[in-house]
Amino acid sequence: MAFNRYVVEAKFALGAVHPEDYPGFAVEALEAGVDGPVTRRTAGLIRPSGFETDQIRNAFMTEAGLQEIDRNRAAARLAQDLAREVLRDGKDPLLFTRAFERLWIAADYGANLQDLGTMDEEVYLYGEPLDGAREVVRKRLMEIAEAPDLP
Repeated sequence: MAFNRYVVEAKFALGAVHPEDYPGFAVEALEAGVDGPVTRRTAGLIRPSGFETDQIRNAFMTEAGLQEIDRNRAAARLAQDLAREVLRDGKDPLLFTRAFERLWIAADYGANLQDLGTMDEEVYLYGEPLDGAREVVRKRLMEIAEAPDLP
């Protein structure tokens, strides 16, 4: 997978980067042309501890050109990325309604994600057969996926 600053910044903002993720992100950054002593050292870490990654987090982010963003924007970016993945890969959108709900919660129930965050409940209320609900969810995902990348 290519280094995607847009997604990596969002994961950092939501605290979704674990110590074991750092070497992979660093390798992807190196492959994308990001270079520097911290990035090289991070790429070589084997089973890093939280202490190690806490010590290099800011320097790695600076070297990789990553910015701090707020939780609401981060959750919206990850929702957009997930919507694009679901549609691109032809996955059943009903299997991801809870993931969008979790992102809405992570954004402290931000109004910009409410339509996505409440889809699981709406699908439940829609009832059987699920084909109609599936189409409604797919249309919502298309709206967010086709929007310009969030800053």
